[in-house]
Amino acid sequence: MSTQYSYFKFRSRFELFPHRYDIGWPIFTDKIFGLNFFVDKIYKIRKDEYALFYNHQLNHYLEGNAGREEAFFNHVYDIIKNRIKYYKGLKPSGSTYAKGLIFTAKLEVFLAFLKSIDQWHKVEPLESVIGEKDKLIDQLKARIEKLEAQLKQAKDFDANEKVVITNGYIATFMDLVHQFQNLTLGQTKLLSSQGQSPWYKMIAKYFQHGVNEIPIDTAHNYFAPRNKPKPPKYIEIAEEDKLFEIVLKNKK
Repeated sequence: MSTQYSYFKFRSRFELFPHRYDIGWPIFTDKIFGLNFFVDKIYKIRKDEYALFYNHQLNHYLEGNAGREEAFFNHVYDIIKNRIKYYKGLKPSGSTYAKGLIFTAKLEVFLAFLKSIDQWHKVEPLESVIGEKDKLIDQLKARIEKLEAQLKQAKDFDANEKVVITNGYIATFMDLVHQFQNLTLGQTKLLSSQGQSPWYKMIAKYFQHGVNEIPIDTAHNYFAPRNKPKPPKYIEIAEEDKLFEIVLKNKK
């Protein structure tokens, strides 16, 4: 039986605790007006329940109409579209029109939900969907070309080999880097940066310790944030590893 009211799951008469997503009145329900009860339920539930409500009613329909999910979707879609059309056709006056604005807003949110599950291009024609996909593909292609250009530019700064720090002297090298940060020309620092990341990232990328790479976390541990407590993993450089002192050439 494929009459209009067979699409939906109604609450049983005098049922005290029906399923939340059943539709109809508790005492008397005229199933011929099932579409009205379906829409009324949309007004009463939250938008995050739309999928649960729709699937509850769909599963009921499929019990007697296996494989006809598209038919159910089309039926619900037509109900929502026609009801929105009805409310938008009301004259802009009176309480009915004001309620219509509220109901239309809810139905349009439900319509957006239907669009998100539309497998049959009922909401949007296939040609429109293809057009949107083509537009997205063009945007992605342009993005890929831009990223490839950026990657090519970045590779121009890559070195064929790394600078080797003699094995066992990484702490000595780190001490020199710390000294670099403190060199001054009068009142001006020779080298400056807002944070420490340029230093330890440079070391991890362009230097190695003997035959071993220097993990960025290891390099990071030799640098503490300025004017902040030293982190737990901070590596203090021992005095015996401080083998060099950088001083101004003409310093007396």
